[in-house]
Order: sequence, then C-alpha cells, then structure tokens
Amino acid sequence: MQPLLKVYGHIYPADSALEGDLQNALSSAIADEISSDVPLLCRDKDMLRISFEGRYFPEEDVLAALEQHLTDSQQGKLDVLDLEAWRLRRYFIAHGEIQSRSASLNNVLDYSGF
Repeated sequence: MQPLLKVYGHIYPADSALEGDLQNALSSAIADEISSDVPLLCRDKDMLRISFEGRYFPEEDVLAALEQHLTDSQQGKLDVLDLEAWRLRRYFIAHGEIQSRSASLNNVLDYSGF
C-alpha cells in the first residue's frame, strides 16, 4: 500500500525541550511498516529532522509544539505531501514565525522540472 502522507522537515537551532515536545507530538503518528525502522525525529548536532511516510501525521500537534518553542534565531521548514489530495503544504519557520503555503503537487512537480 502506498503511503497517504509524506512529511519531511527540519528546524535549527533546536534544544532538548523542543525535541521532547516534538517526540510527544509525533507519538500518535501512524507510519508505514516499511518506514517504521527510520526514526520520525532525529538530531543532527543542533538540528532536528522529521522524516515520515504513512497514514496519519499529527500535523496540528507538531505545529503547536514548534510554536511553543519558536525563537527569532530558528529556521526551518516542514513539507506535508498529501498524496491522496495531491497537495503540498509547506510551512516556513523563520524570524519567530511559521508561515504556510499550499499548492497542487502538479504545480510543484512542474516548477521543479520533474
């Protein structure tokens, strides 16, 4: 079965409090069996990375956790590819804010040259 959602993102600099809250927010995610051995959240020095493929991603909980810990110095993004609705929601993290945009995956693929 193909995953319904693919989510990839990163944020830096990230402290242990943000990491803990993101772990809690991600605890209800329902990943595919194939990707279950890949951690949903991993640390790379002062960067946290999210990598997910599956049926359910707690998007609102993750955004709430991010908003709780936002600082002016943090940067990052979160891409949520909804393969069922064929949409991309991209969240930009910068200057203490989270902004979002949404587009059809057809538009994204055309723009990227695929």
